[in-house]
Amino acid sequence: MQRNFWVKVGVGGLLVIGVSWLFLRTIQNTIAEPYSVDAAALTEWTLHIPETRAPGPALITLVPSRRLVPQLFQQVFHRTMQSLTTPVQPGMPVVLQSEFVTSLQDVFVPAEILVIAQAAGLEDAQFEPICMAVKREPSGGSTRQLFFVLFEASVFKDFRQELTKRYREAGGVVPFDPAALELVLPIAASDTNFTDWWPLAVDREVDCRAPII
Repeated sequence: MQRNFWVKVGVGGLLVIGVSWLFLRTIQNTIAEPYSVDAAALTEWTLHIPETRAPGPALITLVPSRRLVPQLFQQVFHRTMQSLTTPVQPGMPVVLQSEFVTSLQDVFVPAEILVIAQAAGLEDAQFEPICMAVKREPSGGSTRQLFFVLFEASVFKDFRQELTKRYREAGGVVPFDPAALELVLPIAASDTNFTDWWPLAVDREVDCRAPII
């Protein structure tokens, strides 16, 4: 009798583990399917200096078309069926607040950096979406998540190099690394604290989950 009880417990445990594994496997496979996006929405970018009282990691952002983030957010939500939030002010950081505070403010004011970014052609650039990526980290007994699109554009690298050059020529001495920032557009997160993810170290082999088409 006792043996039958433990057999049932063992079988039940295996069923629970098996169902959970299949569920997680299904979610992972679904997330890995390509994400679709309106190509025109990838061409409408505007440089913006966020209000100083507004929370956020960026000193200067590239604000996308109003259609872009909602399109991708809906796809993430339908695939995960999780409670997620989207940024109040969507944008792709091109210079971080932390970079300004630790080095760039010795030489520039934000408006001067904005002019350099505009002259570099960031608003007219073609940004290539590399993947939909996911960052996860433990937090208070649960797991925080950030879904974001990783982009590439040679003009962004050129801008950061030009900013570094002008910073040094103007007498800046505190190190500023032009390669320290990746082009990342936050799409969704498990909480509203998007700022806390920056500086964001992107591991393309681990973080990239699905292509963008």
